[in-house]
Amino acid sequence: MDNLNGNIHSLETFGTVDGPGIRFVVFMQGCPMRCKYCHNPDTWSANINQQMSIDEILSKYESVKEFLKNGGLTVSGGEPLLQIDF
Repeated sequence: MDNLNGNIHSLETFGTVDGPGIRFVVFMQGCPMRCKYCHNPDTWSANINQQMSIDEILSKYESVKEFLKNGGLTVSGGEPLLQIDF
């Protein structure tokens, strides 16, 4: 992978509401839409974040992959498309 970093709000290692099965969820930081019933308004700000590389995220995913029954990896937000290059 390249050295590109993404603005990450948080990681969830046992997600059960962001797709089928048990999932690893990457919550991206930043969203300009401000939807009235947003599930994650704490991800709206683009200024509060941590930087993570693709390799760092995939390493954390690999460490829990055996527990993700019928699941996988979900990228959520914030708005993931704000960081389309990542």
